Amino acid sequence: YLIDPANADPEIERKNVEEFTTDAKGRRWFHTGDIGQVTPNGALQIIDRKKDLVKLQQGEYVALSKVESALKSCPLVELPLCYARSTESYCVALVCPHAKPLKELAVSLGVSPDATHAELCVDKRVVAEVSKQCAAACKGKLVGFEIPKKLALVAETWTPENDLLTAAMKLKRVPIVAKHKEVLDELYS
Repeated sequence: YLIDPANADPEIERKNVEEFTTDAKGRRWFHTGDIGQVTPNGALQIIDRKKDLVKLQQGEYVALSKVESALKSCPLVELPLCYARSTESYCVALVCPHAKPLKELAVSLGVSPDATHAELCVDKRVVAEVSKQCAAACKGKLVGFEIPKKLALVAETWTPENDLLTAAMKLKRVPIVAKHKEVLDELYS
């Protein structure tokens, strides 16, 4: 859309510079972050999101939302976030678990029934079992390199109030990754 230069927001101007490029023929292109294909009748069809794709070290692409969708099929998972670095050969996940099923799982593993939700999220036995169940939920839905090799449980559920979800309940990837940077670094160590 057009912006009055006298009232332009510097942040919007910076984004405009980033998202508009000029090719060798002098044509200007706007980068929306969508991946499209031209249909046989000449129409542009949006088929994916570029920001949702990460190329792993060996050249395979991981669609983060596809992995998250598979992780959601595990009854222990409330909110998953798949994360991948292009310098690594595998992806990892952060999971906000459902409190009640997590507590039941922990008790079945011999963890004290008095343990808090935060304590359960760092208990190695609990994390190992959740990882196992998440991997099982992903089998048949994802290929090997798409299945997160490691995961961490997050005690504080992401919400619009803590600015980690949008009002439409979609993940805000950049703030979530920033908040859990140390945990993600540990998953890749």
